[in-house]
Amino acid sequence: MTSTATGVPPMPLDGEAIPHPKPARLPRKPYRRQVASRKQWARIAAEKTGPCRVCGSVENGKVESKIQLHHVVARSHGGADTGDNIVPLCLRCHDAITRREPLPSYGLLLTLTDAEYAYMLERGGELYAERAYGLRYAR
Repeated sequence: MTSTATGVPPMPLDGEAIPHPKPARLPRKPYRRQVASRKQWARIAAEKTGPCRVCGSVENGKVESKIQLHHVVARSHGGADTGDNIVPLCLRCHDAITRREPLPSYGLLLTLTDAEYAYMLERGGELYAERAYGLRYAR
């Protein structure tokens, strides 16, 4: 027996209604990344202002060599907005490192201070340089 309007058999109305099962809910991890306020970010930027860590460019006036701040451990990988996770890079080197070009990435890793390197190991683990920059690197 089918319904004339839709051609679909009617649903049985006798018996107990069974709801659709809900998907299993997994507990969410707490959000642990430290995000800097405007005042904190201004302090970090003032502290980290300087030449590009890779090529040494200091010309902040030109668009192609404007200094940007790069997270050593990316925010998406749990990196925080702290001084030990930020390095100055020119626009060209920042783009090259984002594309995982080997020479600029290795140049960046060589110029990390002890505190920046320790932060990278603490937050990303020993193989973070390989995962994020595509290079094996250890001190």
